[in-house]
Amino acid sequence: MKWGLWDIETGNLIGWRESEAEALALVRELVGKGWPVAALSLMVEDEGIPVEALSPAVTGAELVRRAEDVAEGRRLIA
Repeated sequence: MKWGLWDIETGNLIGWRESEAEALALVRELVGKGWPVAALSLMVEDEGIPVEALSPAVTGAELVRRAEDVAEGRRLIA
């Protein structure tokens, strides 16, 4: 299983991470550098699971909530 972070405005892959926690750390890093949360989408890929059975992409407020949840005491400015 791997997690892909995408720029939804351009359709470009920003990067793959091996865990959700690592991908959310990348979200926090990018937002800290000024990337708009609205431009980010987090998707999971697992070759052992049919695409239609995978969780939907995480964006917006839900992406911010998850990123903050794994980084105790840190709040993102969205």
